[in-house]
Amino acid sequence: MTVKMFKSYEDYENWTEQFENCSDYQEIPCAIDDGFKVMTDMFTECKSWKTALRRFEKTFREVHSDITGWVECMREGAEGGYFKDECKPGWNATPEELKEFYAGGSFSYGIEEVDDGYWYIFLNISGIYASRECKVV
Repeated sequence: MTVKMFKSYEDYENWTEQFENCSDYQEIPCAIDDGFKVMTDMFTECKSWKTALRRFEKTFREVHSDITGWVECMREGAEGGYFKDECKPGWNATPEELKEFYAGGSFSYGIEEVDDGYWYIFLNISGIYASRECKVV
């Protein structure tokens, strides 16, 4: 599948506005790479999460060199029963601590069967989790 690439979330939103329904574009794998964050997602129809994850890796491995390693982490998590994960600060972090925390980068991913045999997979990585320089706080 061909990946639709964007340089910002705003570019992505502008592109989606040309469609009447989100179902008109949800079959198109998308990636947003703004130089700090890399956000990828896709829907696929297949029998198992393992096949869906293999398709995800094949679709996005050329987008960023870290995708393949992250897919392996996602696979290991799913094999252990964990189909989502995220890096987040403690619940009592101050606004300053939040800013400093996210300047270093973050990650989140999910593997979800949204309908029988229809899977949604996303991976968001930034900063050190995407082999990128941290933002200056």
